[in-house]
This record gives sequence, structure tokens and C-alpha cells, in this order.
Amino acid sequence: MRRKVVGIVAALAVISVGGAFAYHNLQSKEWLGSVAHSKPETASGPKLNPNGSEVVVRAYLIEANSQARRAMHMFTGTLQPRYLASVGFRVSGKISERTVELGQHVRKGQVLFRLNPDDSELQLRVAEADQVSAMSMLKQATAEEARLIQLRASGSVSQSDYDLALSTRDVAIARVDGAARRLTLAKNQRTYFDLIADTDGLVTSIQAEAGQVVAVGQPVLQIMQNDELEVVVSLPEGLVGEVRTLSAIATLWSRSELKLRAELRELSPIADSASRTYDAKFRLLDQANDLAIGMTASIQLSDPKESGITVPLTSISSRNDQPIVWRIEPHTGKVEAVSVDVMEYRSDTAIIRGELQQGDRIVSAGVQRIDENVKVRVWDTRL
Repeated sequence: MRRKVVGIVAALAVISVGGAFAYHNLQSKEWLGSVAHSKPETASGPKLNPNGSEVVVRAYLIEANSQARRAMHMFTGTLQPRYLASVGFRVSGKISERTVELGQHVRKGQVLFRLNPDDSELQLRVAEADQVSAMSMLKQATAEEARLIQLRASGSVSQSDYDLALSTRDVAIARVDGAARRLTLAKNQRTYFDLIADTDGLVTSIQAEAGQVVAVGQPVLQIMQNDELEVVVSLPEGLVGEVRTLSAIATLWSRSELKLRAELRELSPIADSASRTYDAKFRLLDQANDLAIGMTASIQLSDPKESGITVPLTSISSRNDQPIVWRIEPHTGKVEAVSVDVMEYRSDTAIIRGELQQGDRIVSAGVQRIDENVKVRVWDTRL
């Protein structure tokens, strides 16, 4: 019985091997037949222009705003206000109220801080009392001087007594004048207990709080006047002589797409004792929103004579180790190689110089598929 089972298993194995061999031979014949009937691939390889007679590319139009200058130097600093004033009281006292917050815009004439007015009221009352006393003394001295004039005419008093009365009257007049001035000063000081904004501005720092006793002139807050900002950087001594002849562009670390025109406003005549550099302040000529004091900013200095055209990096190709761009003829779709000099490489653009003009269109993507023998069709994203 065991021999029968072994024989059946062996027969099934032989049948399986034979079927697999036959199937493999059949598949090989079909593959060979298909190869025999297929056309051989040409030695030239795949076509350069799979879209028929045209190659679809992207294009970049050279416009007036494509002009750029090569950055010769770059220095990093901070964004600072041009006018920053520390404000304090003209009198001493205890702060009773603060009416502004940090970062708040204030208007001219707005109350910023208030002092406790109790001492001011007492000083005003004292000045008023001094004025009344001085006027009373003047009235008495004037009457005394008038009586002595009559007695002097009859010889009842001496000349010295009359001179003393006259001097007393003059002193009383001076006291009345002094009391009037002290009263005016007390009234003025009463108004100083309210700290008033002298101009429109932005509160950049608060240095005192309600309940604090402050002295005369002690700063209680800082106000940035106007909205004029500038970039403060440190320059090496090698650029001190030529920095005024260079053009400046300000960029911000947090907003790299923003480029603002700037000009040198102030250059320190004295070098820093530690770094041996000179502080330079560049005023921003262009306005931008959402700029904050203290932002990290950079100044790019360039020579106005070293100007070129900004193009995408992907538009630059090479021929015989010479950088070129492909200019598209607008009517025929043909391309022309234009030799260029690359003045500066940037993150995704480059500044080049060559025989290109405003209105020229160059290939910006697909340069690896281009030569003089092809025509191109510009891909329009609006389609």
C-alpha cells in the first residue's frame, strides 16, 4: 500500500514539472515573436521635443523692476526710531495715576501721568497768603510815608525818619512783586502735576508706576516721536571714506521678501573703543507696515555703477563653461543663446549682465531641453 502512494506522488510531481516547462517555452516563443515584429529603436534615442514641433517651457519677462545692483557689503544691525525722548515731571511728587500703556499711540496734549495734587494745593494757598500779606504791608508803608511827608514839612520829624519810611515802602513794593511771581509759579507748578504729551508718538517704555515717588526730571516713560525709523549698524574703518557714495537697501530677517530703500543719515566720527567700528544710521526712505522697534535688519551696500538684471536661477545654462540664457523670439518661437556675466548668486535668483533689454523674454525652466534647433511654446498658467 505504501508503494502505491509513493508512486502516485512521484507521478504527480513529474506531471507538474512537465507542465511548467511547456508553459515557459510557450511564453518565450510569444516574447520572441513580439520582438521580431517590433520596430528597433533608433540610435538617436528619445525625441528632444515630445510635443511635436515645440517644447513647452516657462518664461521670464524682463521688466523695469528687474534691474538690481550687486551687493558689495552687508552689515546687520537693529531697527531703531530716529526720535526717542525720555519724559519726566518738572516737579517732584507721588504718582497717583498712569493713563497710558506700553505700545500705545498718544496724541499731543494727552495726559500721560498724574501726580498727587495735595502738596501743590498747599503751595498755592501759601503763595496766595504771601501775596495778601505783602499787599497789606505795602498799604501800611505807603500810608506811613505819606504822614511823614506832612510832618517833615512842619519840622516835627527828622530827615532820617522820613528816609526810613521811604525805604520801608520800597521794600513793601518789592515784596508785593515777589509774592505775585511766587503765586504765578505755584499756579504753573499745579499744571505740571499732569504730565502732558508734547507731540504725537508711540510709547516704547514705561519706567514708573502709580504710587511711586519721583524726583524732578526723573524719566517715567519713553516716547518715539513720529514714525520715522532707521537701521543702526557698525561699519569698519575701511568703508568710512566711501560709504556716502554707495547705495543702501535695508532688509529684515523676519520679512526677507521686503526690501526698503535707505540712505545714510549719520556716521559717528569716533570709533567704538571695543570693536573699533563706527556707528552708522540709515534712514528708511520707503514705508512698510508692521515694523517693530528692535527688529533685526541688514544694510546692503552696493555701487550704483555695478547694476544688472535679476533673473531666476533656473534660467541660467552653460555652454563651453560660459553662462548663457535662452532668449525667445516672440513671433517665431525660436530661441537664441545670449552670453551673460553672473555678478551675484542669491537664494533663488541671480544678477546678470549681458545684451538683454526690457521686454525680452527668456526661458526660466526647461533650459536642459533647449538648443538652437527647437522651437518653444511658453506654458501659460492661466490655461
